[in-house]
Amino acid sequence: MCGIVGILSKKERNVAPLIGKMLSCMKNRGPDGMGLSTENQIVYSDTFDNPLFSQVEGHDVLGHSRLAIVGGSCGQQPFVSCDKKLILEHNGEIYNYKEIRKNLSAHHTFTTSTDSEVIVHLLEDHYQNTKGDLIEAIRRTVTQLDGIYVLAIREQSTGDIVLVRDGIGVRQIYYGESSDFIAFASERKALWKIAMSDQIKRLLPGYALVISRKEGSSNFKTTLFPISVNTKKSICEKYSILYTDIDSAVNAYGDTLVESMRKRVSDFKKIGIVFSGGIDSVIVAYLAKQMAPEVICYTSGIKGSSDILNSLEIAEKLDLKLEIEQMTESDVESTIPKIISIIEDDNMGQVEVAIPIYGAVKLAHEQGIRVMLTGQGADELFGGYSWYSKIVKKHGYEKIQGYLIEDIKLLYKETLEREDKITMSQSIELREPFLDTNLIDTVLRIDPRLNIQNNGNNYDNLGKRVHRKLAEKLGIPKEIAYRIKEAAQHGSGIHNTLNTLAMKNGFTESKVNSSYLDKLKKRELIGSSQRYGHLFEKEQIWSLEPHIQMYLENISKNILPRN
Repeated sequence: MCGIVGILSKKERNVAPLIGKMLSCMKNRGPDGMGLSTENQIVYSDTFDNPLFSQVEGHDVLGHSRLAIVGGSCGQQPFVSCDKKLILEHNGEIYNYKEIRKNLSAHHTFTTSTDSEVIVHLLEDHYQNTKGDLIEAIRRTVTQLDGIYVLAIREQSTGDIVLVRDGIGVRQIYYGESSDFIAFASERKALWKIAMSDQIKRLLPGYALVISRKEGSSNFKTTLFPISVNTKKSICEKYSILYTDIDSAVNAYGDTLVESMRKRVSDFKKIGIVFSGGIDSVIVAYLAKQMAPEVICYTSGIKGSSDILNSLEIAEKLDLKLEIEQMTESDVESTIPKIISIIEDDNMGQVEVAIPIYGAVKLAHEQGIRVMLTGQGADELFGGYSWYSKIVKKHGYEKIQGYLIEDIKLLYKETLEREDKITMSQSIELREPFLDTNLIDTVLRIDPRLNIQNNGNNYDNLGKRVHRKLAEKLGIPKEIAYRIKEAAQHGSGIHNTLNTLAMKNGFTESKVNSSYLDKLKKRELIGSSQRYGHLFEKEQIWSLEPHIQMYLENISKNILPRN
């Protein structure tokens, strides 16, 4: 993974020094080198303090910092096409780059063995074949990419900059505009660093943003184009059902999951797992163990929490190597400001899930892990949340696919951006096997009746039946495959600890007044539990607890900008 930044001046001002500031505040995203490109100059360096950077001048400047996962040390960006017409920066991983490279090698000169360089040459081919239609060239390029990405592309003839985000939104890019410039970055904090806090937007998954100068003016216009929306490279509005019996569903799902895992694990001798003891991370760890020489599971939580106890038990039964980061109340208290800064958010639901993940990832970093796998996405794909069965009860199976699709489409801002920032804070690349586009396309074609059972008046609070059946088939004991797991914030013990800390610091329920409650009602609801899940439960679980939220906002007031 990497960090991408860019500034385009409206006043023909030298903005190169600002690029250095932006990259420095995201240094962990790319500790293995950096590069700057202007209208007519490119500079590369292994370090952030290279004196050459102070000599760079430009009105429109792109910057890149690199975490070297594929291609070793010789892969600094940006990359330039053979015909010098296109410059490209990439944050992400392309899993089929070797296959694409074979097809391109006869008529392109490669200088590295990275996946990123393959993209610029593939784009160059399509750019030539479309007679310079950059948007169409990008569309054709991304249909051939199997992976996750944010791209920043400069068209040299026009000076136009195009930002592109993959159809699932596994990696993010933000942008904003002031009276002086337009800027973009992989994290908001880089934009805050240059005094830009108002009107920061995220590029939506499956879209391209074109930034071009208005003719005869120093101002810019921005135009959004759908690149991979409603295609197999993203999430469609509806999927036809192909698998209506359990055996065919398990077989089809199993084949795509194994292939997804192979793509993400191959070539690594050592890999980490964000592990909670739930069936999602168990399946990932179990398969990874068969594919990589060394697999280490990492769990974090309050000492004695159910996640830690269950992880210990499961690791022993499945012969998994497990490392545990046990946290105390004091540890959680000191971690909260770090988490708010890292994830750029003080939403209670985001913070309390982020803390145990951060603990696990930090421990992995200390032990030299560079790549980790996560089980994110399985609940949304297979109907694993308890309220899904209640939706079926109320609206029937015909409606449930729409809810699942909505939840998957919103993963980018509810889960993926948070976890990218956490892992990148420790210079670790996170990979998501359940969010492989082929796997998503397969699973959403499984009859939902196979995942969420309707037993008369009884609700199926277990869900994910096909997922669990595959676990059985793989050899995972039934008592593990069909165990109900608490949500991460509860299983780790973090939620109760935050409640204790809030009250200890004077933030009790009695301090919450009606005006504050009205303010909370206007906040964006994050996660399907907040958006609609509680409507189908007898109790409004996972809804914001105002006194805890007030406590977190008090901490964040000196961390996050206030508009």
